[in-house]
Amino acid sequence: MEYPIHLTKDDVKQLEFEVVSDALMIHLTRKLERWAEEPDDLDSILVRKNRLINMSHTISGGKIYVLEADDMGDYWPQERIWHDGEFRLIFRRLSTSEFAEFVCDLLEQEYLDFDEVNALLEKDGLSFRFVEAGHSAFSIEITPIKDMEEAETDVGEHPNIRLLTHRMESALDAPDYAAVLHASASIFETLAKDIVGIPSVQDKTLKSFFDRYRKDSSLPDGVLDYILATYDSRNVTPLAGHGSTEPPTITKEQAVILVEMTKAFVRSEYKIRMMH
Repeated sequence: MEYPIHLTKDDVKQLEFEVVSDALMIHLTRKLERWAEEPDDLDSILVRKNRLINMSHTISGGKIYVLEADDMGDYWPQERIWHDGEFRLIFRRLSTSEFAEFVCDLLEQEYLDFDEVNALLEKDGLSFRFVEAGHSAFSIEITPIKDMEEAETDVGEHPNIRLLTHRMESALDAPDYAAVLHASASIFETLAKDIVGIPSVQDKTLKSFFDRYRKDSSLPDGVLDYILATYDSRNVTPLAGHGSTEPPTITKEQAVILVEMTKAFVRSEYKIRMMH
C-alpha cells in the first residue's frame, strides 16, 4: 500500500506489528458474502463479488479483475469458481494497515455497520477504531502506546504484539537487556497462539503447545528452533523471567540481534500467511 488514504505513513508504521485475528477476518468475510449473495440471479452475485474483490486488490496493489461476458452476455462457470475462491481471501491477503483502509472504504460504502465493526475491533483486542468524520466519511484512530499500557494494567489482558514490540525496543534503549529477552519471548508466545488459533492453547505456555505451532507455522525449522531456544532462555536468564540476585547474562550485542530477529520473524510469519 504505497499511498494510503485514511492513514498517514506514521500510522502505517504504528500498525506494522498489529495483528488481526483469523476469526475476525472470517467473520467480516461472511458478512460481506451475505450481502453479495442477496440477489436471486447468479450474474448479479458475480458482479457484486467482483466489485468487493477489486476494492481489496486496489488497497493491496493487486491486479484488477475485469469481468467480461461472452458474446451471448453470459459468464463462464469458471468465473464463478474463481470469484468464490478469491472472495474468501479479500481480508486474509491484507496487512493490518491495508485491512484498516479496506474496512474504512467498506464503511463509507455502507457495506458494514460502523458500531458493529468497532465492537468487533475492541473484542479482538486491536488498538485502532473508526470514527465518523462527516457525512458518509470515516477516519481511523490509533490508540497511543501509553494508553495501551494503562489499559493493560487496568484489565490485565495479554498485550498485543504492537505493544510488546514497543516494550522490547524501549528495554533495549533503557538499557535493560533481560527485559528485551522477556518481551521477545512474550512476542513469540503471542505469535504462536495467533497462528495456531485454537481456544485450547490461549491459556497455555508456548512450550506446552510448541509442537502444534511447529506444524502450523510457515517458518523453517531452524527459525522455530531459535524461537524455542529464546523462550527457554527467558526461564533461566536472571531477571528475564523471574527475580534473581544474579546479574543478567545477556549482552548488548545479543539484545540488539534478538530485537531485530524477533521483528523479522514476526514479519515473515505473517507475510507468508498472507500469500496463502
